Amino acid sequence: MSDRRPPTIAQVIREQFKATGLSLRIYLMIAAGLLLVATFLAITDFINGRGGVEFAPELSMIPAFAGALLPIAVWHRDRPFGSRFLWTLPFDRTRHTLAKMLAGWMWLMIAGATFLVWLLILALITKGNIAGDEVVKLLPSTVIPDPVTLDPSLVRTMTWIPPKALWLVPFTSATATYLLVTAITLGFKHPFRWILGTVALVYLMAAIGHGLAADAFWPRLGRITNTLMEGRYGVDAVLSARTESLHTQVVLSNAERIGVWRALPKISDWLIATLLWTSIGITGLIAALYRNREQR
Repeated sequence: MSDRRPPTIAQVIREQFKATGLSLRIYLMIAAGLLLVATFLAITDFINGRGGVEFAPELSMIPAFAGALLPIAVWHRDRPFGSRFLWTLPFDRTRHTLAKMLAGWMWLMIAGATFLVWLLILALITKGNIAGDEVVKLLPSTVIPDPVTLDPSLVRTMTWIPPKALWLVPFTSATATYLLVTAITLGFKHPFRWILGTVALVYLMAAIGHGLAADAFWPRLGRITNTLMEGRYGVDAVLSARTESLHTQVVLSNAERIGVWRALPKISDWLIATLLWTSIGITGLIAALYRNREQR
């Protein structure tokens, strides 16, 4: 007698992993081509004496952007709200959706690890800094966040060694963006309209706020937006552990422009922000799966 037992969830995940890899092969080839171009440019700069590549994984936003784009590539051929979506398979659509999502996340982690290995090898080849320590210029806490001019004597120079835990930022940021965009992709019938509409709304509000800056409402809205994007537990805390938002340019009183840090990144802020935004993504994903459940 033939074995007609339904496949296990592990078998489904394994098959979804293979199928997802095949569907992503064009995008993987494009990514490999971009890495080759970047390698050529970096080595050319090194040969011409422009310095080596720094191995600082926490500074890279590429994995986070990859996590945001991958759900679109994974699901663009499927219609989660279609009447025939996964109806003929032995598992219900919720479990198949989770398997497909997990398969995409596994490919994302493989791509992230490959990117870090490539970055490390490139830093070794170009004799860049692989220890992570760097000399930074730090503003004292009594200085306003964005000074117009600054006395050079107020800037403190110190050596900062990023905690090794921050090298996990590429993986956690990619996971957070992957969950958030997957929730949108699976939760709405027209996700691209929602994404484009949200971006357009943000730009529209920024334009109106710039024109009505005298109104007290718009500066207040700007502070809320700034907190959401660059606050202790904002978006940048997830994407780069605040290494982007804490770094700024100031003009010294001698007219020299330098890059300074308002403060150094904290592991605790990154951990809390990662848990917060990942939880939001998981909550949105649960809601999307509930909306896409099978109704027999």
